[in-house]
Amino acid sequence: MAELCVKILADPAPHISKSYELNGPELKDMHGFAEDYAAVLGRPVVYVPEDVETWNATYVDPALAALPHTAEHMKTLTRLMGGGGYRGVTDQLETLLGRLPKTVRWALANHPRIQKLAAA
Repeated sequence: MAELCVKILADPAPHISKSYELNGPELKDMHGFAEDYAAVLGRPVVYVPEDVETWNATYVDPALAALPHTAEHMKTLTRLMGGGGYRGVTDQLETLLGRLPKTVRWALANHPRIQKLAAA
């Protein structure tokens, strides 16, 4: 996503007055993300659902206390995700990047801290 933001900022004219649905090419729930972590770490990882508002109060509010606008944005995103708000897949990210987007599993497999955990 950052790569796309840079492309748009570098050449904004073709994107003026446009909006994009950047959901990506695969639909995944939190169980699917746990599977990605398990595959990369080489050990079981299980997703345990938690109430979204409890999660927001425990993690988002303290982390973003100095940035209330950002905190509200993040809480809106967690509510949307927790409530199934992102359920579509599109090819817009691929089209705009000019290549297949990287997956969460790819990002995990290429992150130095995750690599260190996987090797432990």
